Amino acid sequence: MPRTSEYAEAVYQFIQEHATIEDGCRVCREPLYPWMMEELRLDRREVKGIRTAVVKELERRGLVHRPNPRSVLLMLKD
Repeated sequence: MPRTSEYAEAVYQFIQEHATIEDGCRVCREPLYPWMMEELRLDRREVKGIRTAVVKELERRGLVHRPNPRSVLLMLKD
């Protein structure tokens, strides 16, 4: 199974591809669950933990910010 950092690269690319501009900020509102299940061939249980780890990894790298952990909104930091 790929490591979190490998998933993080794929997820960050997805976020960038689906980002829109809102109030001068690049944001992604597309849910990660369906895409991760299909693209990364994960089941719903696997996706939950991996998505959390990946988003935290991207936040540590300073690439995204998730203002509310219960929301699908991700803000890209440029």
